Amino acid sequence: MNRRTLLTGMGALALAMRIVPASAAEPILTLRGAFARAGADGTKSFSLADLDALPQTTFRTTTPWHSGPVEFSGVSVADFLAAMGVPPTEGSMQLVALNDYVVDTKAIDLTSGEALLATRMNGQPMAVTDKGPVFVVFPFDSRTELQHQSYYSRAVWQLAEIDLAP
Repeated sequence: MNRRTLLTGMGALALAMRIVPASAAEPILTLRGAFARAGADGTKSFSLADLDALPQTTFRTTTPWHSGPVEFSGVSVADFLAAMGVPPTEGSMQLVALNDYVVDTKAIDLTSGEALLATRMNGQPMAVTDKGPVFVVFPFDSRTELQHQSYYSRAVWQLAEIDLAP
């Protein structure tokens, strides 16, 4: 069984059991590809605690999926990539959700759009049942150009993997 299948199965189990967020030490996100901080197998897994240890960003915005403004916090994609030794303006990547929803994008599109790897919503860790534990979200209210389908489609919830293109 590959990791994506395992993560998808775990996501389905979590949904079925209505599990709240993973423990702070449990891996919730995997970065794959060639990058400075990769393990010998070209991957690095992150727990909620690992992501919390990186610089944190918070913003309040409305989204098409919520009934009013929501406060999101987590690590910006720019800070996350920098911490891993990935140039934030270069390269392509795939964002892979627990349900195998995949978005092909460029790092520059996420960093220039001030995308956030949100792990908290309104101060609480995000549950799998509510777009967590990691949700790629943009500050839609602060810039009108972000209020477009091209950015909404990159707002991946239940993010499980970021695969860097060679």
